[in-house]
Amino acid sequence: PSASALIAALENTDRDSGISLDEMTALEPYWEAVRNVYAPFESGLRGPTGRVYKHEIPGGQLSNLRQQAIALGLGNQFERVEDMYAAANEILGRPPKVTPSSKVVGDLALHLVAVNADPADFAANPQNYDIPDSVVGFMAGELGDLPGGWPEPFRTKVLQGKNPKFGLVAVSPDDLQKLVSEDAKVRRSTLNRLLFPGPTAEFEKSRATFGNLDPVDTLDYLYGLEQGHEHVVEIAKGVRIFVGLEAIGSPDTKGFRTVMATFNGQLRPINIRDRKIATTVVSAEKANLANPAEVAAPFAGVVTLQVVEGTQVELGQPVATIEAMKMEATITANTAGIVRRLAISKTQSVESGDLILVVEPRLSE
Repeated sequence: PSASALIAALENTDRDSGISLDEMTALEPYWEAVRNVYAPFESGLRGPTGRVYKHEIPGGQLSNLRQQAIALGLGNQFERVEDMYAAANEILGRPPKVTPSSKVVGDLALHLVAVNADPADFAANPQNYDIPDSVVGFMAGELGDLPGGWPEPFRTKVLQGKNPKFGLVAVSPDDLQKLVSEDAKVRRSTLNRLLFPGPTAEFEKSRATFGNLDPVDTLDYLYGLEQGHEHVVEIAKGVRIFVGLEAIGSPDTKGFRTVMATFNGQLRPINIRDRKIATTVVSAEKANLANPAEVAAPFAGVVTLQVVEGTQVELGQPVATIEAMKMEATITANTAGIVRRLAISKTQSVESGDLILVVEPRLSE
């Protein structure tokens, strides 16, 4: 129930909250407007659902998981993702699901749906599957020990041949000092870096490229500038920049447009890539999933190759890594042999099922 409903229900009782219902309801139009602004990030749940008692996805993770599923091309299979989350939770030993342990369960659920895996077969034979890095790290104890004990023999099979660093990562004396710093910003940045090194590095790279975007109005940040309207950005107390979008030029052959904008009345041209423009791109080759010689992308993301043509590979040997929406996984060879063809460049964006490389199977002696 909403806070307003609780306040109204408890009025004139021994448990009266003492909060004015009129003052509370006066805030509702503001929050309705805020919700409209963030509508693209809605979890899709418009009302209560009993499914939460089955899949046990934490409320704070539910909307993020849906956005991850959409980015991986699994948006139309979200009910399967929910069911697989429940299965992944059992497979991993029912860990307490808080950040970042809940992300481990979510990563595994998304991965199993992406590769159309049978959770029972995965639980029995994890060594036959590519496994998200977060799951391998979790099984190695990077997040601590499971209260109910590790799921065996699943854990042993997952870690077989992986050579992970077991246990918690030691925190340096310098970081320990920062974690008890009186400066809240220092404590937060240190925690971010220790708990989420990858996303933190991306965030810092964005800050270095574009600066601090916190002062930009939410509407301007999410939806862009409105042509002919002056937008105000307060970069410090009493310091404002007046920004206006004057004109947008036609795209060139590379998909770039010249955008004419004003900053405090001064006209400036800016070249920006229009990502909505369709460019002439050769359709990606799809892998034949029935052919073990062809290695496919398990889901949409950015693949980085770890082999070249002519490389000798063994069954289960890592040949590439894939990263998408804060999830990383290793892609392994389905058969032993020689890499005969690379279907993508060294680092390239791919869709689920795209062919990555072809291995010529080794003839049995």
